[in-house]
Amino acid sequence: MLSACALDTPPKTSDLAAQAVPSLDSRRQWANRGTPGDRADGWLAGFDDAQLNRLVREAIDHNGDLAIAAIRVQQAEALATVQSSGLLPAAGARGRLGESESQIVSVGASWELDLWGRIRAQSRAAQSERAATQADYVWAQRVVAATTAKAWFSLIKCTELESALKQIVEVQARLVGIEGHRVVIGAAPQTELEEARNALRVNQDALIKATQARVRAAQALELLLGRYPGGEVEAEPSLPALPPAPPAGLPANLVERRPDLIAASHRVAEAFDQRQSAQAARLPSVSIDVAITGIRSDVLSLMDSSSPVKGVSASFLAPIFTGGKLKARADYYTEAQKAAIVTYDNRALEALSEVEAGLQAETSYKARVAELQARVEECHTLLVREEARVSIGSADERGALKSRQTLLLSEADLLSARADQLNARIDLVLALGGDWREAGEMRAQGGGFSPPDFPDASLAAKSQKSGIHESDAAQ
Repeated sequence: MLSACALDTPPKTSDLAAQAVPSLDSRRQWANRGTPGDRADGWLAGFDDAQLNRLVREAIDHNGDLAIAAIRVQQAEALATVQSSGLLPAAGARGRLGESESQIVSVGASWELDLWGRIRAQSRAAQSERAATQADYVWAQRVVAATTAKAWFSLIKCTELESALKQIVEVQARLVGIEGHRVVIGAAPQTELEEARNALRVNQDALIKATQARVRAAQALELLLGRYPGGEVEAEPSLPALPPAPPAGLPANLVERRPDLIAASHRVAEAFDQRQSAQAARLPSVSIDVAITGIRSDVLSLMDSSSPVKGVSASFLAPIFTGGKLKARADYYTEAQKAAIVTYDNRALEALSEVEAGLQAETSYKARVAELQARVEECHTLLVREEARVSIGSADERGALKSRQTLLLSEADLLSARADQLNARIDLVLALGGDWREAGEMRAQGGGFSPPDFPDASLAAKSQKSGIHESDAAQ
């Protein structure tokens, strides 16, 4: 009996990781070499951008997707309480009173003996689901913080590109004016003026597209912040500097620090216990009932019995024929456990791939930004030379204006590359499982597992706006 009451233990995270990537334990470094050292949290502070800090915290407080994740945590906590209640006796009272010949009041308690672990397995599965939703919430926080940072960098990039294109349009307009004057005096054919005008139209069209891109970037950021998407948020004048590369840690440690992988491992444990509960439901169940009943009757004689009536009884139920329902349920959760394991395996491989891609992007963007920076410096040198030639009268203004356009285009390319580099850095710190908060702040907030109160606050605010009283909303 004691051995029958014992529950099997779900597979450990290390066993799941070994199954997903058999060679993971033997890997002492990443294929794309990263900075050595343990994972570091607090990546947000590394950008030294006060406005970005404010935006991320605003998004954490008001983002709609994060509100849903918080509600799911609360639902899972309530369900865990429901499933754990079956481990304790249930007590209740019922009666029939009034102007009748008989009045009956009964107080009783019932307790199902969990001989085969069915209720315990259900309770443990609910606890695993609660832990999984808590990890989901932490991961959602990190995703929202990372997405907000990338949206902020995108808005800055679009704003600067729009500014650069405005300058290019202004320069091209001056070139059109110069070519028009040269055509009038017979120094240039009409075709050169038409070519200059066509280039101006192309640049003006690019400016319109850049303005649209800036507005869309602002609206995307406002949606993350829970604001009205009016495209009104304004960007900083320049992108922040790239912080030092984060420590990459060991590949084997990734599965223990990424909240999404932690959630996936909890869901494997949940499916494991759901299968145990379904298998135990096919065995007989035993319950103990205790009741005290008081009867008062003007028409019935209780003979030798006395009131109240006390009694203790035991009952059992052994399923004989259920149309295959119990076996099918056990089969269902067996397959659900297999699916949960496959999901974990796939997610673990995706996480490792995300880190490798992020480390490779670090190297690629570093080389690309250096190359573009060198090109910008060369274009600036050429512009200085052309302006010097114009100042001494050895060349007209057209050469200097075209050199300025080339410099602006090179600066735009460098700007886009730097924005992409910052976004790649955000992807890397997220893939490595780094938290946007400092370690001290995480400890103060309990590791981020406690969801905020904004879902209930939002509900209350909406109820007041719609004229619904708090008690009616609760009902």
